Amino acid sequence: MSELRTEPFADDLAADFNVPLGLAREMVSRVDEPMKDAVLRLYRSAITMGAEWEPRLSAVSAPCAVFWGALDPACQIEFGRRLGASLPATAVIEMDCNHWTVLQRPAEVAQILEKHWSAHADA
Repeated sequence: MSELRTEPFADDLAADFNVPLGLAREMVSRVDEPMKDAVLRLYRSAITMGAEWEPRLSAVSAPCAVFWGALDPACQIEFGRRLGASLPATAVIEMDCNHWTVLQRPAEVAQILEKHWSAHADA
């Protein structure tokens, strides 16, 4: 992680993950050494993804919506489905994009969130 260079990383995000280049460059411009260290520690601790916290998701009492990129090569849609099944999710929305849903489909994500919040405004 310490060797990560932001400009090539932004280019990779644009080419491999279909993130708009301007947004990819803006995002990676915020990556600093403490963030690199935190991400590396997180990745190294995730030996069994979700095993430590997934069983407790059923205790979440707030209404949830899960939106996931159906084409995500980094964290596949099956994980999103499992996450939705573990939460009190009203829906698992499978979006036509990959890992960076908010960057790839910002208007669609906003619409999903607005609909969810409106449906649960009294919760």
